[in-house]
Amino acid sequence: MQATLIYNAQAGSVRAATAEDLQDGLRDAGYEPVYKATQHIKDLDPILADAKGLVITAGGDGTARAVITRLVGRDDVCFTPLPMGTANNVCRTLGIEGKPLDIVQRLRSPRPSGFDIGRLQASWGADYFLEGAGIGFFAEVLASYDPEQGKSMLRSVQSLVDIFQHGFARETTLYLPDEEIQGEFLLVEVLNTTAVGPRLKFAPDADPTDGLLNIVCIREGHREGYLRYLHALLAEELYDLDSVEVYQVPALKISWRGFPVHIDAEVHPPNFDFRGELQDKRVILRPYPHLPVNATLHIRALPQALQVWLPSA
Repeated sequence: MQATLIYNAQAGSVRAATAEDLQDGLRDAGYEPVYKATQHIKDLDPILADAKGLVITAGGDGTARAVITRLVGRDDVCFTPLPMGTANNVCRTLGIEGKPLDIVQRLRSPRPSGFDIGRLQASWGADYFLEGAGIGFFAEVLASYDPEQGKSMLRSVQSLVDIFQHGFARETTLYLPDEEIQGEFLLVEVLNTTAVGPRLKFAPDADPTDGLLNIVCIREGHREGYLRYLHALLAEELYDLDSVEVYQVPALKISWRGFPVHIDAEVHPPNFDFRGELQDKRVILRPYPHLPVNATLHIRALPQALQVWLPSA
C-alpha cells in the first residue's frame, strides 16, 4: 500500500527521525513510501490530491491540521500523525505515543478508527478545526502573541501578562440546541480534543469520535483569578471551579461582536491585526471594524469526517 509522508523539518522533535529513516521504516512495515519535500503549505494541495492509501504526518499539531483539513470527507485515504511537534495534542488525544520509528513499525497491523472534525462558519468564510475554537483569554493571547512571527517564549509570557492585566469579559450569547445562554464570559472554548495550544487541557473528557463538541465557559461574575485558572488547567481541575460551565452538543451558535476568534492556533478574522493602532491605551487589542449585522459563529461537529489508522498496541 502507498504511504504518503509529509515531513515538517521545522518541527520540535525532527531529530527523533529523519525523512529517510521514516521511509525506510515504512518499507520495512510493508508500505510503498511517497515523499516530496514541501516549502510552502500550498505545496500540499497537489501532493495530497494524488495521495491514496495512508497519509502520515511527521510534525506537530500545525502539520497535522494542514493535512487533515485537506482530507476531510475523503474515504480513499487514512491518516496517521507522528508525535514530532511540541504539544502533540492530536496524538495525545488519539493515544499515539512512543518513538516515531516504533510507531511506524506498529502500523504493520493498524487499528481503524474515525475522527470527528469541527467546522466553524462565519462572515469571513468557513474553516475546520482539529483541537478547538473559541473566544476569550486564550484567543486574545494568540492575537496579542501573533504566532505567525515565530515561536518565542519571551513574547508568549509577555502576551499572557498583558492579557491577564488588561483582559476583560466579552458579552455574548450562546445558542445551544436546547437552551440559550447569555452573559459576560472570560472564556468560551469549543473543544474537539482534550487540549488546545501548549497542552491547555480545557476538556479532559473530550472524545473526538463521539460526534459531540465539549463547550467550556467561564463567567465573569464568578471571576476566580487567572492564576487559579492556569493552576486548574495544569492540574486538570478546571471543572471544579464555580465559574466554569460545561456542555456537550453536536452544534451551537455564538453571537460575535468583533473580538478575536481562534481556530486551533490561528486567529480570525484572517488578515486583520488586532494589535493595530489603538484609540484607547487602556486596552491592548482593538475590535474588528467591519462587523456585519447579526454576526454569528456557526460551529458544528462533522462526525467521523476523517479515517484514522492507529498503531497496534
